[in-house]
Amino acid sequence: MTKDSPLRSAAFRFALAFASVFAVAALLLLGMVRHQVGRYAREATRGSLATETAVLAAEDRSMLARGIERRMRATPDGNFTYLLLDPQGRKLIGTIPTAAAHPGWGSVVMRERRPAPDDPEHPERLVTLGTRLDDGSLLLVATDGFDVVRLGGHMMSFTIIWATAITLAALAAGWWTGRLFLTRLAAVNAAVERVMTGRLDQRLPAIGLAPELDDLSRNLNRMLDRIGGLMDGLRQVSTDVAHDLRTPLTRLRQQLEAAREASADEQASAGIDAAIAQTDQLLATFRAMLRLAQIEGGGRRTPLMPIDLGALLCGLVDTYEPVAADAGHSLVAPVGGEMMVIGDGDLLAQLFANLIENAILHTPAGTRVAITMERGASGVVASVSDDGPGVPEAERSRITRRFYQLEPSRSSGSAGLGLAVVSAIVQLHGATLSIDDARPGLRVSVRFAEAGPASV
Repeated sequence: MTKDSPLRSAAFRFALAFASVFAVAALLLLGMVRHQVGRYAREATRGSLATETAVLAAEDRSMLARGIERRMRATPDGNFTYLLLDPQGRKLIGTIPTAAAHPGWGSVVMRERRPAPDDPEHPERLVTLGTRLDDGSLLLVATDGFDVVRLGGHMMSFTIIWATAITLAALAAGWWTGRLFLTRLAAVNAAVERVMTGRLDQRLPAIGLAPELDDLSRNLNRMLDRIGGLMDGLRQVSTDVAHDLRTPLTRLRQQLEAAREASADEQASAGIDAAIAQTDQLLATFRAMLRLAQIEGGGRRTPLMPIDLGALLCGLVDTYEPVAADAGHSLVAPVGGEMMVIGDGDLLAQLFANLIENAILHTPAGTRVAITMERGASGVVASVSDDGPGVPEAERSRITRRFYQLEPSRSSGSAGLGLAVVSAIVQLHGATLSIDDARPGLRVSVRFAEAGPASV
């Protein structure tokens, strides 16, 4: 089972989605704050200018220039800058350029009164309000709204910092939740893999993160209970039928043998021999059904251990060479030396014996049957191949089904259970079965996870 990263989990993706939504909302909020602060700054600036202008306009005209001078001297770094022109347009007092003097609202660019240390000549734009007084003189008051702008900057910085912090916190929480979810889910996936290998007695553990997930585990376990019950019932029916019919068939065979010995008629003896052969085929079918039920039902649960697959296959070749020779076939032994796999030696012997028997039984005389082994990056691969007629590609996925037979092989005496037993043993070992074209012929390969060297 591959180990997934918490960053790829559904929990983290949900957290990322919510964090993205929050970030967009924070940007919209930041834009709204900026707009509102700018609007407030404009209104506050205009209000303060109007108030300051009204206060100065209410003073005595002869004392106005002196009053402005007092204000400038008392607060040299104050918020306001002034300019007073006489009715002829001559400058009486103030620091605002006379070019900016006109009634109404306006703006002027001047050297900043509170410059930064690294840029003392930085200019600033001031908002101006010019008012024509009763005697014809012109009063101009300007301000930069520095305090309001600084407040807006602080609010923007606060919004950016906290929006970023909350977004990062959401992502960190999503990563942690994803890691926790994957840890819980790994146990569920492990149980599912054990079920897929045929261990229907396994049940899924509770995930524990939410009631709906636990409900899902419970429902899946109930489904497994139901499937297990149905499989047990079907398996029991197959086993009972095989057991119940094997005994009378054995008796029938014994009676046929006795009749053959007592018969002097050659024709009758030939008929009895044919009946005995059919009975033997039925008994072999029932034995295969019982064996398949035992493997699939978990009746064979001996501990798996390191097996030298090379030695096992060489032994099978020695056993089946006379059988292949009698059928007019040649059997080629594997080459590759010691290759260790984890498995049940008896079941592995039956697996490859079935493959060799199938290759001999379903190919014409003169066919070459080869057994090969190789060590790959993902484990050990053992194959049984022949150069016979092969199997059509459309049929290869079906020949491991019970009782499935290709049309040309129906007269071969096979019950169609050999590859079904092979598939069950492969699943029991957690191996992989592949059926491919040998060009010409058929190749059946089993891929095992490789074990360490055999212990002495």
